[in-house]
Amino acid sequence: MVKHPYKVHVWGAFCRQGPIGVALFTENMNSAKYREILQSQLLPNAYHAGYGWNFQQDNAPMHTAKLTHQFFVINNVPVIDWPANSPDLNPIENLWAILKGNVERRVNNWVMKKKSLGANDFQGIIQQEWDNIDKNLFFSLADSMSDRINMVIENNGYTINY
Repeated sequence: MVKHPYKVHVWGAFCRQGPIGVALFTENMNSAKYREILQSQLLPNAYHAGYGWNFQQDNAPMHTAKLTHQFFVINNVPVIDWPANSPDLNPIENLWAILKGNVERRVNNWVMKKKSLGANDFQGIIQQEWDNIDKNLFFSLADSMSDRINMVIENNGYTINY
């Protein structure tokens, strides 16, 4: 794996029907940045999820901040209460692993061709790989939630391999 000198954060959301939004940014995430992304990516695109959708997020500090909670209330965003330390119940974790692998392959190919990889090139690769995710993957990850929940229940609440 080729190391790159660029720090890029990726926020993404999806539903059964496909991607809802993605944001690439270089600054650190905080509650203000998180709300800015939700405003620009989630709110205008959440209709893709259809009627009766719920927003799932982990318990990172910027997600549970008072101003973030107020943002959700003001904008009528239904947020699921989520247990701490439960990445096995968060299907986007699987998506991040796939995206990371695809980006790493592209970066390695880029560097093997002796091309210089700039920050814009790196962000472009991330965006292209997000755009190239098969729509069926979004469906299968969203659809896996009932199985995941049942497996955790059968495992008495302990972590599962998913």
